Amino acid sequence: MVKTETNFGIIGKLKNIVRKTGNVFFRGGRDRGITEEIARKIQKTAYETLHSGHKETFTPPYKHIAEQLQVTDDMIYRAAVYRLTHIAANEDKLAADILSILELQLQRTDRSKEQQDYIRDKITYIKKVRNSKP
Repeated sequence: MVKTETNFGIIGKLKNIVRKTGNVFFRGGRDRGITEEIARKIQKTAYETLHSGHKETFTPPYKHIAEQLQVTDDMIYRAAVYRLTHIAANEDKLAADILSILELQLQRTDRSKEQQDYIRDKITYIKKVRNSKP
């Protein structure tokens, strides 16, 4: 009986070795899924992101467009003014800020007369659209 007990002891040790190193020897097509440790990490990060506040600052897209007003290229400048005009015409809460940005551009002396006239036309367009809305 002692002999049988030692045989099962050796078999038990072999099973443990195979269980621990089985992934190296048996890379079969069996899908093992994710491990318990990875699942816990996923749950932990999901919980942390759910309960953490948004710490990133948000810059409205029109401010990125307003940065293009510093460019010397006339086409980029006019495109930026055009885009800002349409944002101001369609968004009530952004119109006042965009109008102030465009009015500051009128005060710049490094812009040509055509560019300043273009801005004046767009400012009057925004004001006309803003006044016509109920």
